[in-house]
Amino acid sequence: MLTSKELAMLIYALQILGLATAFTNTPECKAAPGTASWPSEDEWSSLNRSISGHLIRTIPPGAVCHPTQPTFNILACPLVQAGWLTSKWHTDDPVSVIGNNWNNNTCLPVPTFPCSGEGYPFYVVNATRPIDVKKAVDFARKNNIRLIVKGTGHDYLGR
Repeated sequence: MLTSKELAMLIYALQILGLATAFTNTPECKAAPGTASWPSEDEWSSLNRSISGHLIRTIPPGAVCHPTQPTFNILACPLVQAGWLTSKWHTDDPVSVIGNNWNNNTCLPVPTFPCSGEGYPFYVVNATRPIDVKKAVDFARKNNIRLIVKGTGHDYLGR
């Protein structure tokens, strides 16, 4: 049986050991655009071919309402603004999310607000077959890319 002093020393040693292992097992950062580890355009093109052209270089859906954006479309803007108020519209759009807070409100369909793609992923796989999902997950794993799965469940907490 350990004395209270021996027990205290053991706990202290385990805490130090825990701290030491916490710093030696730190996870590697995910690849990001502009870094050497980000896949090349050829690699993205290869993924796109492997999933029957279902890779989308994202453009915020609300950008059609912003004259400074390349996708500005004065006729499409009212349709996006009306759809923006429904969960079905966001669910059907492979780039959009139901809760604007999950992309930091970076491009709402309001022309007087700022618009950027910073809150959106760089690419989206509009998976229509199980093999599309597999290839996208494998690509993300191989290239150490952050993977976010968009589903149509009823979780409005962004999971």
